[in-house]
Amino acid sequence: MSSTMAEFRIEVKPIGVVHVEAGDEEVKKSVNGVPGVVEIFPEYEQGLKGLEGFSHIILVTFLHKTSDRDRETLLVKPRRLVKYGFTLEELPLIGVFATDSPHRPNPIGVSIVELARVEGRFLHVKGLDVFNGTPVLDLKPYTPGRVVREVRLPEWYASLLEKARRVEPGLSDL
Repeated sequence: MSSTMAEFRIEVKPIGVVHVEAGDEEVKKSVNGVPGVVEIFPEYEQGLKGLEGFSHIILVTFLHKTSDRDRETLLVKPRRLVKYGFTLEELPLIGVFATDSPHRPNPIGVSIVELARVEGRFLHVKGLDVFNGTPVLDLKPYTPGRVVREVRLPEWYASLLEKARRVEPGLSDL
């Protein structure tokens, strides 16, 4: 089945924005993410009803600092692994869709963050991996049905994870 872009009209409107005190470099270097607040715009506040009590939420964001040139990138090295002691030379060149790189045709981020508390339309969270001012496109509760118990990993990823665990014992994922 083949389709052309002319057949689709996609319109996305942010429902909120992320606020973090950490600078961009601190966010990039963080292993466990940074704390912050997800501000939901007033017109969407009713959509938060029932969210309180969930331990985690899934944030869908637009990675607004990705340049037009970065959106053309299809091959990347998973550079964020440098914080685990890897050199760029050690990292494989892989397709962007095999990574969570922000450099991609549609710079959409998906993050699972801990929901510390809800105060009206402000969600206090831990574990953010996005920058201050990042637009929020959607959010969903993280529920047990989303947990994948048995995961397969390609050899290149499993090898990098094993090496990273030597630097960061107890590391569950890259």
